[in-house]
Amino acid sequence: MGSASAHAADEDYTTSTQDAKGSKWSVLVGGGGAYAPDYEGSDDYEFQPFPFVSIVYDDFIFIEGTSLGINLLDFEGPLGDDNIKTGPIARYGFGRDEDDNNALDGLGDVDDSIEVGGFLKYQVGIWAAGLTVVQDVGGGHDGLLAEASTGISVPITEELRSSIEASTSWADSNYMDTYFGISSAQSAKSGLDQFDADAGFKDVAVTLGLDYMLTESIDLSGRAQYKRLVGDAAASPIVEDEGSADQFFGGLFLTYRFR
Repeated sequence: MGSASAHAADEDYTTSTQDAKGSKWSVLVGGGGAYAPDYEGSDDYEFQPFPFVSIVYDDFIFIEGTSLGINLLDFEGPLGDDNIKTGPIARYGFGRDEDDNNALDGLGDVDDSIEVGGFLKYQVGIWAAGLTVVQDVGGGHDGLLAEASTGISVPITEELRSSIEASTSWADSNYMDTYFGISSAQSAKSGLDQFDADAGFKDVAVTLGLDYMLTESIDLSGRAQYKRLVGDAAASPIVEDEGSADQFFGGLFLTYRFR
């Protein structure tokens, strides 16, 4: 799901309970495919395969997709039936290749990143909200990215659950300039207008989800997302002139939980 849409495929930083045998380990593997833009801001779409793995030990240390984190603090909230989790997180972020789309010709590649930071999640009943703040230390975009979300997850039957989530992200000038800015040298090579992308809100999104339990161990999940790029992300020539601020994502995933 690219560097941005990928996180919609479900980093909930939680998350498991002990199985019937009392094991403290929860292991989930699977994969699927999605139809998504070939770069953030593109109006060209392609099918993208997505393998997935989630490993959680004692609801403390977790690997979730490309993220590694620790529920350093996990405690009951002020309402008594609510829960707060927070801790450090590190994740691998995929960059962008110049040959992903003709619109990127002359802009050069964006290297993959290693992002480190922290997360906070609050949950009460069917409602949850979260905040993740990470800084690239791997030389990809060298920027700071903050992502906030809120949503509900509602059981429809014993096997079927639906969810809806609203989210937004804010990025500093390093991140924005890397993915949406165009330097004078890049302008000369690409023919696109020079553009300085400043810090600010990057996008807002709504994600719908359906999860169906085929068996006790096998789940089928679907995700549909609409994202709107805003601010300087939407005003960038690679979006306004060559792509679209309206971004769509649809994916279907099958997972198996070891018990």
